[in-house]
Amino acid sequence: MQTQRLKTQNPDIGMAGFSLLEVVVALAIVGLGVVTLMEIFSLGLRLANRSATSIEILTAARQTMDAYLIRGEVKQGRKEAPIGQGLQRYTIVTAPVRDETELNLSNVWELTEVTLDGRYRAGDRESRVGLKTLRVVKRKER
Repeated sequence: MQTQRLKTQNPDIGMAGFSLLEVVVALAIVGLGVVTLMEIFSLGLRLANRSATSIEILTAARQTMDAYLIRGEVKQGRKEAPIGQGLQRYTIVTAPVRDETELNLSNVWELTEVTLDGRYRAGDRESRVGLKTLRVVKRKER
C-alpha cells in the first residue's frame, strides 16, 4: 500500500529536467565554441599588430626616400646608414636605367632608378622593405 501512495503523490518523477550527461555534453559544445571564438579574436589581434608594424616601417621608408630625393641632387652610387623609426639600416642605390630606347630622351637627360632597401626587426625575425622610383636627371658633362 505504501508503493501505491508514492505513485499518486508524484506520477512524473522520472520526466522532469535534463540528465547530467545532457548538461555535460551541452557545456562541452559551448566550451568548444568559446575556445574557437577566442582563437579567432587572438588571430585578428596578431594580424592587426603585424599590419600596424608594416605600415609604420613603410612610412619610415617613404620618409627616408623622400628626404633623399628632396635634396634635389640625385647622385649615382650607394649610400648605407642606420636609421630610427623602426628601420634598423637602409641602403639607397642610384643607377642609370640602361634601356632608354623607348623613352626618346634627348642627350641632355637620362633616366635614373633610385632603390631603397631597408631592414628591420619584426618580433624575433628580420624583415625587409623595398621601394623603387624613377627620376629624370640632367646628364653630367663629360
